[in-house]
Amino acid sequence: MKRRAIIIGLMLCILASGALIAAGQSETPADYPTRNVSFLIPYNAGGGTDSLMRLLANAMEQDLGKSLVITNRAGGLGQVGLTELSAAKADGYTIGALSNLDHILVLLTGENVAYGYDSFEYLGAINTTANVLYANDANTGFKSVDDVVAYAKEHPGELTVSISGKTHIAEIALFEKAAGIDLTTVMQGSGNDSLAAVLGGHVDMALMDKNFVAQVQGMGVTPIVSFSADHISPIEDMPTLKDLGYDVATETYRVVVAPKGTPEEICQKLTDCMERVSSDPAFQEKMAGMSENYRWLDADAVKARLDQDYAMVEELLQEVPDAFN
Repeated sequence: MKRRAIIIGLMLCILASGALIAAGQSETPADYPTRNVSFLIPYNAGGGTDSLMRLLANAMEQDLGKSLVITNRAGGLGQVGLTELSAAKADGYTIGALSNLDHILVLLTGENVAYGYDSFEYLGAINTTANVLYANDANTGFKSVDDVVAYAKEHPGELTVSISGKTHIAEIALFEKAAGIDLTTVMQGSGNDSLAAVLGGHVDMALMDKNFVAQVQGMGVTPIVSFSADHISPIEDMPTLKDLGYDVATETYRVVVAPKGTPEEICQKLTDCMERVSSDPAFQEKMAGMSENYRWLDADAVKARLDQDYAMVEELLQEVPDAFN
């Protein structure tokens, strides 16, 4: 009996020692990452956000030495995927992406939203893009924003504008508010549908991506103005609304995020990694091949920009409560 007790005691000591060793070898933020990272994209595969984030994920995994495994969770302007991300363990092994205006519109106008603005750590952004207002020449003869505004003030609600998404509603509403005009929006299923509508003269104008500028050349449609904050490729010479005195800048950028509470050291590692890989000229050349403009915003800068966008849309809704009805 005594011998049996001694053996049991030795076994317990061995087990305890093993547990202490295992505890001493547990992962710390300094070790991160020691395994693959899940990367949630809240949009369909093949779209703009998905394509850009796949490019980024591929570069980051080469830098980090671990795979970033992409999963698409589309639906509700990103709401489906971000709901899952917000509930994930905040350990750095589940991260995701969002599109700024979609994210803000869900938070301010969505239903049954299970997360909030502060449910995420905003790690950084690498791109900027914007929409352009185009006018049908035969319908309008517009060549400038002054033409648009002058006509709209004399003929409230008569000008029709094709749009293709909830973010476009916000952009046109912000322009109307800044210019003191009233336009009539016509919802389309896609940017290509808007293109067909404005080319065919079925609407007077259309709000579409900057990349349609090249497609409409010589086709009876004039690009009027950019909604971007800065002059960006391939429309560097096009005036922005801000250039013309209208305080509207509704650029689109994709933000990498982690669940709230992810350790600061891990967040910083991810931000630093994003900056390293995206600053590589070869990476930026690949972005340009996707018609994406490179612009780096670190964690502080992207949060400040998001704060401005959030306040802009929130103010719009306070002044025009039925903007999205």
